[in-house]
Amino acid sequence: MKKLLILTALFLGIPALAQQAVQIIPLQVTTTVVSGTITSTNTFQSIFNNSQTTNPGARGRTSCTVQNNGTHTMYVFFGPIANATLTNSIQLAAGVAVLCQLNGATLQDQVSITGTSGDAFVANQQ
Repeated sequence: MKKLLILTALFLGIPALAQQAVQIIPLQVTTTVVSGTITSTNTFQSIFNNSQTTNPGARGRTSCTVQNNGTHTMYVFFGPIANATLTNSIQLAAGVAVLCQLNGATLQDQVSITGTSGDAFVANQQ
């Protein structure tokens, strides 16, 4: 029945609605890269500050990625470092990365990491 209605509409000359052109405007962003190692096992260290308090009134962070380049599990926490614990952090297995995007929004919180002393990580933000 649905096909018959569509065909009937085509034969009767009912105009189709055209799609609007999509214009993509690139953001002018700079990438900050932080490479490092875990300095103390199970002690959180800050990677990025809260982007809203660092630069009030600015657009804030548009993206970020944290990758575990070590051989042990690491833990990434989004929020004040004083609240960071292993149980409320995101676990990253070796070679795994986490993004700071969630449901179309970019987290602006402080970003902290911990793991096993000496394991390497890399992080970037825009």
